[in-house]
Amino acid sequence: MNTTLELATSLCCQLGLESGQGKVNTALKGVSLFKITQYHHVTPQMYQKGVVVIFQGNKIGHLNDYRFEYDTEHCLIVSAPYPIACETFASEEAPLIGIDIGFDHSVIRQLVDDMEADLGADYFASQQQHKGVAASPVTPEINDCMQRLLSVLHTPIDAKLLGPQILREFFYRLLQSHQRSLLAQYVKQDSALARVSGVIEHVQLHYADKLAVDDLADMAGMSTSAFHRAFKQVVTDPPLQYIKKIRLNNAKQLMVQDGVSASVAASKVGYESAAQFSREFKRYFGLPPSKAG
Repeated sequence: MNTTLELATSLCCQLGLESGQGKVNTALKGVSLFKITQYHHVTPQMYQKGVVVIFQGNKIGHLNDYRFEYDTEHCLIVSAPYPIACETFASEEAPLIGIDIGFDHSVIRQLVDDMEADLGADYFASQQQHKGVAASPVTPEINDCMQRLLSVLHTPIDAKLLGPQILREFFYRLLQSHQRSLLAQYVKQDSALARVSGVIEHVQLHYADKLAVDDLADMAGMSTSAFHRAFKQVVTDPPLQYIKKIRLNNAKQLMVQDGVSASVAASKVGYESAAQFSREFKRYFGLPPSKAG
């Protein structure tokens, strides 16, 4: 067992994940630890913006035709909340253990500004049109950050006083990676990625409302056609399809975690027809709402 995995396993025990699985917050704001102890077929899961680093196990994700894998050698950068269909490889003997690190927009923005001032404005330039999700190699420098982060997370005062600086270094190392332009575009207000991400934030808060694509395009400061192209490039779904997936994922969460009925969940996420909700839920998740739990 390598040092990073040993520290992660020890932290799981300390935070109550010694047996079983789940996700828990750590002593450092925006950082959580998770553990999965069984294989999961391809299933839609909601991912929040940030970086996922895995210390054991692996996942294969699908955004329509876009396929990516992340594991102990590749972390996952997520620029905005996404429902990603994932296949999870884990078992009781070899659980998947990882950490979620939320973005600190102000820290990343300052790093980008400082790096451009020193390295030139074209350092983050890219001819590639970015999707909002990408796997990035875990370099020795990133692995070193993770070892030190896991170490300080064992002690709350260490996490509070030393953790933020380690996270700053972690974001800096990501901004040196081959996915640096994705992370830089996320914090640049005039980029298409940042505009689409801002709209996605709005959708996350107002998915139960009636949302018109023209209004979302205005919010992004784009024409409807340009917004539609940019949104699909980033998300791989057109806007209305993305909104539907967000509604269905939130409905499933209401049923599974809060125990509400399918009809109540449908109404809460913006469906006017329970029959339509049932059809779309089964088409998306592969099972009817009654089997969601």
